[in-house]
Amino acid sequence: MRTVIDVDKELLEQAQRRLGAPTMKETVHAALQAVVDRDAERADAIEAFEFWRTEGSPDLLDPEIMKHAWPQPE
Repeated sequence: MRTVIDVDKELLEQAQRRLGAPTMKETVHAALQAVVDRDAERADAIEAFEFWRTEGSPDLLDPEIMKHAWPQPE
């Protein structure tokens, strides 16, 4: 898809250097892919955490057990 947009030149140049992309088009594609990948990694991490919190380790839901996991106020 061909689209015309205004882009902050300095920001684009910084992204291009960091991503090592030789062209503007490759820079935009790499930046968009990085956002998609980051979001997917976060979703995977949240899913794994929720599994261990609810099914993988039921002790995490037991207040009597968990009260020993954190320092108690004196």
